[in-house]
Amino acid sequence: MRRVGYDASFPVSAAWALEFAPVNVSVVFFQCDGNEHFAIGSRSWMFEPLADCIAETREVFPWRTSEHVLPPEHDPRIWELAFTDLRLLNTEHAPELENNRRMMLTQRFLARLHIDTSARPWAPDGNNADLVDSLNGYRVKELASHADVFTMNVLGTHEQYLARAVEHYAAWDWRGAPTAKWSKATDYSLSDRAVI
Repeated sequence: MRRVGYDASFPVSAAWALEFAPVNVSVVFFQCDGNEHFAIGSRSWMFEPLADCIAETREVFPWRTSEHVLPPEHDPRIWELAFTDLRLLNTEHAPELENNRRMMLTQRFLARLHIDTSARPWAPDGNNADLVDSLNGYRVKELASHADVFTMNVLGTHEQYLARAVEHYAAWDWRGAPTAKWSKATDYSLSDRAVI
Protein backbone atom coordinates (compact mmCIF):
# COMPACT_ATOMS: atom_id res chain seq x y z
CA MET A 1 0.00 0.00 0.00
CA ARG A 2 1.31 3.42 -0.90
CA ARG A 3 1.21 6.46 1.35
CA VAL A 4 -2.16 7.97 2.19
CA GLY A 5 -1.42 11.53 1.00
CA TYR A 6 -1.57 13.00 -2.48
CA ASP A 7 0.53 11.18 -5.07
CA ALA A 8 1.08 13.11 -8.32
CA SER A 9 1.42 9.91 -10.35
CA PHE A 10 -2.28 9.03 -9.85
CA PRO A 11 -5.31 10.89 -11.25
CA VAL A 12 -7.57 12.85 -8.90
CA SER A 13 -11.38 12.69 -8.92
CA ALA A 14 -13.64 15.21 -7.21
CA ALA A 15 -17.00 14.08 -5.83
CA TRP A 16 -19.45 16.95 -5.30
CA ALA A 17 -22.45 17.20 -2.95
CA LEU A 18 -24.59 19.87 -4.60
CA GLU A 19 -28.10 18.89 -3.49
CA PHE A 20 -27.94 21.28 -0.54
CA ALA A 21 -26.93 24.37 -2.53
CA PRO A 22 -27.11 27.30 -1.99
CA VAL A 23 -26.86 26.47 1.72
CA ASN A 24 -23.90 24.12 1.27
CA VAL A 25 -21.54 22.97 -1.46
CA SER A 26 -19.08 20.20 -0.54
CA VAL A 27 -16.33 18.36 -2.39
CA VAL A 28 -14.07 15.43 -1.54
CA PHE A 29 -10.99 14.63 -3.65
CA PHE A 30 -10.03 10.99 -4.20
CA GLN A 31 -7.26 8.95 -5.73
CA CYS A 32 -7.53 5.26 -6.57
CA ASP A 33 -4.73 2.70 -6.47
CA GLY A 34 -6.04 -0.74 -7.38
CA ASN A 35 -8.90 -1.53 -5.01
CA GLU A 36 -7.82 1.07 -2.44
CA HIS A 37 -9.15 4.64 -2.40
CA PHE A 38 -7.60 7.68 -0.77
CA ALA A 39 -9.41 10.83 0.36
CA ILE A 40 -6.67 13.41 -0.13
CA GLY A 41 -8.61 16.60 0.53
CA SER A 42 -12.07 18.01 1.16
CA ARG A 43 -13.82 21.34 1.56
CA SER A 44 -17.30 22.68 2.39
CA TRP A 45 -18.73 26.12 1.82
CA MET A 46 -21.83 27.68 3.36
CA PHE A 47 -23.88 30.09 1.22
CA GLU A 48 -21.19 30.44 -1.47
CA PRO A 49 -21.84 30.42 -5.23
CA LEU A 50 -20.67 27.26 -7.00
CA ALA A 51 -18.34 29.26 -9.28
CA ASP A 52 -16.51 30.66 -6.23
CA CYS A 53 -16.20 27.20 -4.69
CA ILE A 54 -14.69 25.76 -7.87
CA ALA A 55 -12.33 28.75 -8.20
CA GLU A 56 -11.12 28.17 -4.64
CA THR A 57 -10.41 24.48 -5.30
CA ARG A 58 -8.31 25.45 -8.33
CA GLU A 59 -6.40 28.01 -6.29
CA VAL A 60 -5.89 26.11 -3.03
CA PHE A 61 -5.30 22.47 -4.00
CA PRO A 62 -2.09 21.56 -5.91
CA TRP A 63 -3.65 18.98 -8.25
CA ARG A 64 -5.62 18.86 -11.46
CA THR A 65 -8.94 17.03 -11.39
CA SER A 66 -9.39 14.34 -14.03
CA GLU A 67 -13.07 13.70 -13.29
CA HIS A 68 -15.84 15.58 -11.47
CA VAL A 69 -18.49 13.24 -10.04
CA LEU A 70 -21.83 15.04 -9.79
CA PRO A 71 -25.03 14.00 -8.00
CA PRO A 72 -27.58 12.04 -10.03
CA GLU A 73 -29.94 14.36 -11.89
CA HIS A 74 -32.66 14.24 -14.54
CA ASP A 75 -33.18 16.66 -17.42
CA PRO A 76 -32.61 19.52 -17.35
CA ARG A 77 -29.17 18.68 -15.96
CA ILE A 78 -28.58 21.88 -14.05
CA TRP A 79 -25.35 20.83 -12.32
CA GLU A 80 -23.83 19.48 -15.51
CA LEU A 81 -24.72 22.74 -17.29
CA ALA A 82 -23.21 24.77 -14.44
CA PHE A 83 -19.92 22.87 -14.73
CA THR A 84 -19.99 23.21 -18.54
CA ASP A 85 -20.49 26.97 -18.16
CA LEU A 86 -17.32 27.01 -16.04
CA ARG A 87 -15.45 25.08 -18.79
CA LEU A 88 -15.32 21.85 -16.77
CA LEU A 89 -16.33 19.24 -19.32
CA ASN A 90 -14.91 16.19 -17.52
CA THR A 91 -18.06 15.40 -15.52
CA GLU A 92 -20.01 12.22 -14.83
CA HIS A 93 -23.07 11.59 -12.72
CA ALA A 94 -23.21 9.16 -9.85
CA PRO A 95 -25.94 6.56 -10.42
CA GLU A 96 -29.29 7.18 -8.77
CA LEU A 97 -29.90 4.63 -6.02
CA GLU A 98 -32.45 4.09 -3.27
CA ASN A 99 -31.34 5.35 0.15
CA ASN A 100 -30.73 1.91 1.66
CA ARG A 101 -28.67 0.72 -1.34
CA ARG A 102 -26.64 3.95 -1.39
CA MET A 103 -25.90 3.65 2.33
CA MET A 104 -24.95 -0.03 2.03
CA LEU A 105 -22.57 0.72 -0.84
CA THR A 106 -21.01 3.58 1.09
CA GLN A 107 -20.51 1.45 4.20
CA ARG A 108 -18.81 -1.25 2.11
CA PHE A 109 -16.70 1.39 0.38
CA LEU A 110 -15.46 2.83 3.69
CA ALA A 111 -13.55 -0.42 4.33
CA ARG A 112 -11.37 0.43 1.29
CA LEU A 113 -11.02 4.14 2.02
CA HIS A 114 -7.94 5.75 3.56
CA ILE A 115 -8.30 9.33 4.74
CA ASP A 116 -5.29 11.64 4.82
CA THR A 117 -5.57 13.63 8.05
CA SER A 118 -2.06 15.10 8.14
CA ALA A 119 -1.47 18.83 8.09
CA ARG A 120 -0.93 19.95 4.51
CA PRO A 121 -0.15 23.32 2.90
CA TRP A 122 -3.80 23.52 1.76
CA ALA A 123 -5.04 22.50 5.25
CA PRO A 124 -2.50 23.59 7.90
CA ASP A 125 -4.78 22.62 10.81
CA GLY A 126 -5.17 19.05 9.55
CA ASN A 127 -6.37 17.69 6.27
CA ASN A 128 -9.92 16.24 6.04
CA ALA A 129 -10.84 16.80 9.71
CA ASP A 130 -14.37 17.82 8.69
CA LEU A 131 -14.65 14.71 6.50
CA VAL A 132 -13.83 12.45 9.45
CA ASP A 133 -16.45 14.24 11.58
CA SER A 134 -18.95 13.91 8.76
CA LEU A 135 -18.42 10.16 8.41
CA ASN A 136 -18.55 9.69 12.18
CA GLY A 137 -21.99 11.32 12.05
CA TYR A 138 -23.11 9.09 9.17
CA ARG A 139 -26.13 7.32 10.62
CA VAL A 140 -29.79 6.71 9.93
CA LYS A 141 -32.71 8.69 11.26
CA GLU A 142 -34.63 7.46 14.32
CA LEU A 143 -38.41 7.75 14.25
CA ALA A 144 -39.70 10.36 16.69
CA SER A 145 -42.77 8.25 17.48
CA HIS A 146 -40.89 5.01 18.32
CA ALA A 147 -37.62 4.70 20.21
CA ASP A 148 -35.03 2.45 18.59
CA VAL A 149 -36.95 2.33 15.29
CA PHE A 150 -34.97 3.71 12.40
CA THR A 151 -35.76 4.78 8.85
CA MET A 152 -33.58 4.09 5.83
CA ASN A 153 -32.80 7.80 5.44
CA VAL A 154 -29.55 9.44 6.46
CA LEU A 155 -29.92 11.66 9.50
CA GLY A 156 -29.96 15.25 8.30
CA THR A 157 -27.21 17.05 10.19
CA HIS A 158 -24.58 19.61 9.21
CA GLU A 159 -22.16 16.68 8.95
CA GLN A 160 -24.22 15.11 6.17
CA TYR A 161 -22.79 17.28 3.40
CA LEU A 162 -19.33 15.75 3.01
CA ALA A 163 -20.72 12.26 3.64
CA ARG A 164 -23.05 12.79 0.66
CA ALA A 165 -20.03 13.48 -1.58
CA VAL A 166 -18.50 10.19 -0.39
CA GLU A 167 -21.81 8.45 -1.20
CA HIS A 168 -21.68 9.77 -4.76
CA TYR A 169 -18.11 8.62 -5.23
CA ALA A 170 -18.85 5.17 -3.74
CA ALA A 171 -21.82 4.71 -6.09
CA TRP A 172 -19.73 5.90 -9.06
CA ASP A 173 -16.96 3.46 -8.11
CA TRP A 174 -19.50 0.63 -7.70
CA ARG A 175 -20.81 1.28 -11.21
CA GLY A 176 -17.28 0.62 -12.43
CA ALA A 177 -16.46 3.96 -14.06
CA PRO A 178 -13.07 4.64 -12.40
CA THR A 179 -11.48 1.27 -13.11
CA ALA A 180 -12.83 1.21 -16.65
CA LYS A 181 -11.61 4.70 -17.53
CA TRP A 182 -8.53 5.43 -15.44
CA SER A 183 -5.04 4.79 -16.58
CA LYS A 184 -1.74 6.00 -15.22
CA ALA A 185 -1.86 9.78 -15.16
CA THR A 186 0.78 12.16 -16.42
CA ASP A 187 3.31 12.71 -13.65
CA TYR A 188 2.93 16.33 -12.55
CA SER A 189 5.18 15.90 -9.50
CA LEU A 190 7.78 18.50 -10.54
CA SER A 191 5.12 21.11 -11.22
CA ASP A 192 3.21 20.24 -8.05
CA ARG A 193 6.37 20.33 -5.94
CA ALA A 194 6.95 23.88 -7.11
CA VAL A 195 3.42 24.83 -6.02
CA ILE A 196 3.67 23.08 -2.65
